[in-house]
Parts: sequence; C-alpha cells; structure tokens
Amino acid sequence: MTTTETTEAPGISVLPAPSIQLARSLASTPLEDLSSMSPYLLFQKQMESGSTEASLDAMKRLSVVAITMGQAEVQSEMIPYLTTMVTQPSGVMAQPQGSTSNIHPPTDELLLLLGQELKLVGRFYMSSEDKKYAVEDFLPILERLAAVEETVVRDEAVSVFAEFSDSALASQSSTWMALIKRLVNADWFTPKVSAAGIIPHLFSIVTDKNNGANAAPNGSLHPAALELLALYKELCTDETPMVRRAAAQHLGHALAQSGWIYRDDGLAVATFTRLCHDEQDSVRRLAVVALADASTLYAEQSPQWTAQHWLPLLKEASTDLSWRVRHNLSKNFSSVAENVGVNKDRRLITEQALVMACFVTLLTDVEAEVRAAAVAHLARMVAWGGQSHFTTHLQPLLPALADDVVMEVRSKCALALMDAAHGGTLEDAVILQSFGPLLEAFLQDEFHEVQLQVLTNLHKIAHLLQGLGGVVTTLLQMSKATNWRVRQAVAQLLPHLAEARGMEFFTQVLMEPAWLTLLMDPVASVRQAIMEGMPLLVKVAGDDWITQNLMPHHVKIYNQSSSSYLMRITLLQGFIEAAPTAKGSLLQEVIGLVVKALTQDKVANVRMVAAKGLEQIVTSESFDDDGLVQGQIKPALTQKLGSEDDEDVRFACQSALDHIK
Repeated sequence: MTTTETTEAPGISVLPAPSIQLARSLASTPLEDLSSMSPYLLFQKQMESGSTEASLDAMKRLSVVAITMGQAEVQSEMIPYLTTMVTQPSGVMAQPQGSTSNIHPPTDELLLLLGQELKLVGRFYMSSEDKKYAVEDFLPILERLAAVEETVVRDEAVSVFAEFSDSALASQSSTWMALIKRLVNADWFTPKVSAAGIIPHLFSIVTDKNNGANAAPNGSLHPAALELLALYKELCTDETPMVRRAAAQHLGHALAQSGWIYRDDGLAVATFTRLCHDEQDSVRRLAVVALADASTLYAEQSPQWTAQHWLPLLKEASTDLSWRVRHNLSKNFSSVAENVGVNKDRRLITEQALVMACFVTLLTDVEAEVRAAAVAHLARMVAWGGQSHFTTHLQPLLPALADDVVMEVRSKCALALMDAAHGGTLEDAVILQSFGPLLEAFLQDEFHEVQLQVLTNLHKIAHLLQGLGGVVTTLLQMSKATNWRVRQAVAQLLPHLAEARGMEFFTQVLMEPAWLTLLMDPVASVRQAIMEGMPLLVKVAGDDWITQNLMPHHVKIYNQSSSSYLMRITLLQGFIEAAPTAKGSLLQEVIGLVVKALTQDKVANVRMVAAKGLEQIVTSESFDDDGLVQGQIKPALTQKLGSEDDEDVRFACQSALDHIK
C-alpha cells in the first residue's frame, strides 16, 4: 500500500507499520488476487471485512492510500466511497461488482479516525495548483461528522472545518452558507453545537478576507456576513442550554473574526449581554470570558466603546452569585482586561480603577479556587495598570494574600510577586518596600512548593539582593534544609548573591557554610547546581580570586575523593564549566586537572566525562587558546585513544579529536 511518493507528501513523515490486521482480513483472498490489488482495493477489502479492528486499521492508512491514488482518483473514487459510508442511513453500501460484503455502520472510533485522516488527505488533495481539487468536495463527509452524538468526533470535525476554511474559495461561499444553514436549522442539538464552532471560520470565506477584503466592494457590510451573524445570534438564543453553551464558548472568536465594522449588528452588545445574563451559570461562565478571545481590535478602535458596552459585563461577572462564573473569569482576567482596553486611554482613569476594583474583588473572594486563579494574574495586572494602580489597589492586599490559609494561593502569589518584580513596571524602591517582608515570609513557609517559587526565581532580581538582608539571612539557613530541591535552589542562587553582595561577603559568609557544604551534598543534583554556577562566579570574582581562594578547596576535595568517583565527576564538570570563561593561570590549571583525570583516573566514567569535557572546551566560542590545544589537549586525547581499553572512552576521545582543527 505504499510507494516512494508517500515520504514526500504533505503531512506524511512516517509510514504506517506493516499490519497484522490487514493480513488477517485478507486471509481468505487468493494470493494471485492480492498481487493485482491496488492500495485502494486493499483499503476497501479491509473496510468490508466485517471486522471492527480491520476497519480501524484501514482508516489509519487512509492518507497513505490517498497519496498512492493521486488527486484525480481520490476525487472520483475515494471521496464518494467515504461520503456513502458516513451518510447512508442503513450503513450498508453498494459494493463493487462481484462483491458480497457489506459495510457495517461506522463506529464513533472509526469516525474519529476519519476526521483525523481527512486533514492529511485534504492537505495532499489541495496541494495541486489545479482549482478543480477543492476543499468543498469533503463538505458532505464533514457535515455528517459534525452531527454525530459523540463529542470528540464533532470537535474533530470542527477542527477540520477550521483548517479547510483557510483554503476555501470565496466563489464557493454559497456552498458553505448552505451547509451552515442546514446545521443551524437541524432538529437535533448536535449539529447546532458544531455550527457554533464553524461559523467564526466562515467570515474569512464570505467576505473574502483571505484576499484582504472585509467589507463589500462598495464599502457596505457584506450581506453574507450579516446572515452569518444572524445565524449565530439564533444559536445564542436557542432553547437548548448545550447550544447556548457552544455559542458562548466560541463567541469571542466570532467577535474577533467579524471585526469592528459589524459591532453594531447586535452580536457584540445585545446578544453578548443576553448570554452574560443567561439563567444557566454554565453559559454565563463561558460568555464572560469570550472577551479574552475577542482580540484587542475593539479597544484599539475605541476604548470608550468597550468601556460603555463591555465593562459593565465584567463588573457583573466579578460579583456573580455562581462561584464557577467568578472562577472562570479569574482564570482569564488579564486577557479580558487587555481586550476591554481602557488602559489605552489616560482619560479613562475611572474605568481603569473599576477594572482594578473587579480584580480586587476576585482576589478577596470567599472561594479559594477563585483567589488562586486570580492571583496568578497579579503580575500581568501590575503591568496593565502601572505603578499608580498597584500602590492604590493591589499593594494593600499583598499581606493578606501572602498569609492566605490555602497553600495554592500563597504559592501562586509568591510566583506572581517574583514576575511582577522582574517585569520592569515597578521601581526598585517600591519592590523592596512591598515585596521584601513577603519574600522572607514565603521562604519560611511550611510548604516547600511556596519556598521554591521564590528560590527558583530570585535570580531574576539579583540586583536587589543588596537591599534584601532578611532574605539573604533566610537563604543561609535554607542551605541546610531537609528537602533537596530547596538546597538545589539555594545552590543556584549563590553566584547571584556573590554578584549582588560582593566577593568579600561571599568569602566571609557564603563560601564555608554554603558553597563548600553544598558541594559535598549527598544529592548529585545539588552538587551539580553548585558546579553550574562556576561560569558566573568566575565572571564575578575574576581569575585571580578563583585561583587563590576557591581552586585550592576544590582540588583538595578532588584529591580526597578517591573512594567516590561521583564526587570527582561533579568537580570535573565544574572545572569544565569554568574553562570557557577562565583565562591565564586559572585556565591552565583547569585544563591540567581535566587532562590528568583523562589520563590517570582508574574509573572509566570519570575518564569519559573528562574526554567529553575537553570536547566541550575546544568547541566553546569563547575558547581560543591554540597553545593549550596543541600542547596539552590534543596529545592527551591522542595518547588515550591508543591506550584506552573502554570503548565509550575511545569514542569520546575520537569525537573530541574530530573537533580539533
């Protein structure tokens, strides 16, 4: 069922493996008949075998079969076959002459596979420049998939519609309009649910937006676009809650695709308001966050318009009686606020304050899930409102959020504060005053998850550590924490502390109780974190300080670790990390230690790390000492390549030599 063409086809990178199901379904077929069967006939044979497993296996190969057939045969044979399979009510298809097999009604799993394969078939089918191979040929199949009961099949159909709409021709807009009308006017709710997801993608077809148009040629509104809006409003007012939910779910996309010029047609105001006031909270929770998908286009055109029509909906949703509505708004609040866009006009200071007040309401909600979802948007809302709104509305809430009884709220608050401090919106003095005591409290939290949110992001504000004395003191205490992830995070921060507080502070306060202690940690990841900080420490301290104050300790530990090859590997990795930034005598000492490990260590793992490290050093962009390469590195690698017994070490040596010019 395969040819060499399949590896070059759009969307096909790996051919399906040989199939045992195919062999079983053809067990009764004479061998002479098999040799003359085309891939498409083999596909039909599997589909008509009566075996569900064989049918599923055949459907997985649909795109490969299509490519072997070519566009013309796909159009004349495959598409009619598939259309009949999914649309014939009885599920029994007319068979090729001489065939006595029947196709059973397709299962949901088979229809799902069909939808997934149609994307690949469609890409191949429309890859030709010949306009007669159009996406519209697949619409009857997709229409059937969009109406089935199983949700995942309908969702896949909508996804295929969305992809195919990008290739649709404006000249075929009437075909698409006829299809969407049938779905919207169907008796059952499932086609209507799919229609809600499809309509937003049709605006680009009926208005020919793919070619840069949006309005009609004479500058007026497109009748077809207005008709689409009318159909969508009909879905928004459907008596079935499932349909209204689907309409609310895709409302933001519909607003974004229809655009600013259709704002007064009712969808962006009256219909939107009606959905936000729906009696079902499952509809309201989706409707209010439609603003998150509506794009910033409306606010860019007129923030006064969005303040008049959308801001009241945001205010009502923030105090909705249903916690699910408030929770969903909290999860999308910063995107909603961005698309309301009142921060784009300095004259709308009152409206900006109202948005911040809505956010404060969610931050102080009685439900922990709402507070946790809202606080995750704290950093983005700081950037949205600026320092003035932060100090007025948000700063007073921070102590309560940092002391929340729910761990998830504190954890997300800690992360949000680190992001806000790094965002560049707030002045350093405000950060030190507002965040300093809170960060210290987070570091002393009983849950490691809260501590790690600060520890793993503290390097972003390393320039402020000079003013965070309490935080630094707490970090020293945490170097002895029982949780290894906490010790690892502290180890990663030590070079940043040296950069912020100076090398005198590092020497007197950090080196013995923190750096050297964590270097001997029983957990490899902690030791590795220390070594990964070597490049920054070399850059901050300079070669002379490292040579005189740090290297003697490292060499001593290395020489005393004869019984622990893992410790030697850790130190070697530190030497290797430091080499690209080292110069002069420090570089010579580092190279000498790595070469010594390669040539003299008795453990093959250590020698392999050394060989790979030498390759890493010579390939580094910042390393340009050809004298060391020719004088020490290359001879050591060449000698070891000839005398080494371990195959992996020889391979690493050869790889390093290959990279030496």
